[in-house]
Amino acid sequence: MGRWYSAPPFSFDSFNRTVRFIMEKLLASVGSLLYSMRFTMLFFYVGLVTIILGILGKFVFETYKLMNTLLFGELSKIDLIIKVLELVDMTMVAQLVWVVALAGVSLFVTTGHFNSKTMEKPDWLDHVNTYNLKLKLAFAIISISGVHALKTYLSGQLTLENIQIVTMVAVIHFTFVLSAIGISFAERLTREKH
Repeated sequence: MGRWYSAPPFSFDSFNRTVRFIMEKLLASVGSLLYSMRFTMLFFYVGLVTIILGILGKFVFETYKLMNTLLFGELSKIDLIIKVLELVDMTMVAQLVWVVALAGVSLFVTTGHFNSKTMEKPDWLDHVNTYNLKLKLAFAIISISGVHALKTYLSGQLTLENIQIVTMVAVIHFTFVLSAIGISFAERLTREKH
C-alpha cells in the first residue's frame, strides 16, 4: 500500500498573515515608487520658470512701448493708468508663478537644497506648508483679480454691456475673496480640533 500525503490543515490565521504580508510589501513598493517619482515634478517647475521668462519678455516689451509712447507720443491719463495696471498685473502673475514653483520644489521635491547657510531665501520658505501655500495663492489671485477689476472698470464706458461686464468681474472677484475666507476658516477649524 502506498503512503498517502496529507496536506497540513488549512488555517485562516496563516492565510490572513500571508495576505497582510503581501499587501504590506505591495504598498511599500508603490509608496517607494511614488516617492522616487517626486523628481518628475521638476519638469513642471522648469515649465513654470519658462513661463516666468516669457512673462518677463512681454513685460520688457510692454514697458518699452509705454516709455516710447510717454516720451514721444500722446497718452491720456486713464490710458496711462490702464497700461501701468497691465504691467502691475503681469508682475503679480509672475510673482504668483514664482511662489508656486519655489514653494512646490521646497515642499514636494526636495528641502535639502534650500538649507545652505549662505543661500539667501525668503523668510516664509522656512514656514511654508500646503495650507500656507494655498493661502498665499488665494491672496495673490485676489490681488490679481482686483487689479483686473480696476482695469476693467477704468477702461469701459458706461454702456449697459460694459456695466454687465464690470458686474461680472466684480462677482468673480468677490467669489475669490469668499474662497480665501473659506480656506482660512477651514484651517482655523482644523487647528482648533487638534
